Amino acid sequence: MNNSSFLRILLKFIIIWILQIVVLKQFQFWPVGTYHYEAFVYPLFILLLPVGIHINLMLIIAFVAGLIMDGAYNTLGVHAASSIFLAYCRNAFLSWVIPRGLDDNLIPSLKRLDFFPFLRYAALGLLAYLVFYYSMVFFSPVYFIDITIKTLLSFTVSIFFTLILAGVLNGLD
Repeated sequence: MNNSSFLRILLKFIIIWILQIVVLKQFQFWPVGTYHYEAFVYPLFILLLPVGIHINLMLIIAFVAGLIMDGAYNTLGVHAASSIFLAYCRNAFLSWVIPRGLDDNLIPSLKRLDFFPFLRYAALGLLAYLVFYYSMVFFSPVYFIDITIKTLLSFTVSIFFTLILAGVLNGLD
């Protein structure tokens, strides 16, 4: 990874972090019954890392990004654990969406994958992240229905904002 790609990754993280913390954390989405949900776009940062990044480096980046979100949301490692889970599963999601043998410097963005492959990739990643996140928040299978409903509600609003943000970040590729 050269300096310009590192700066692009850092700029993407700052933009995503500002949107997540300054804007989306402050939103109070209309509750559905007794269920309150939230939008998460920062998993997009992990999904937009280059294809050829080493798994150890990706896990460290995901851990640090999750810890930063934990600090902002005042959660104790839930975002860090969920980010690591997403980073670990990311290569499997990529293999379902893009063919093998692509350039290691490819960034799986909306611009480079086209809309539907990117939507499939982002939806898989975001859904895995949210299921793990809410499972860690509730931390009991007794709350299976709550986990499912909050995951689906958060997924719906999160994928909307994620696709908008992915379109905005196309210029950084």
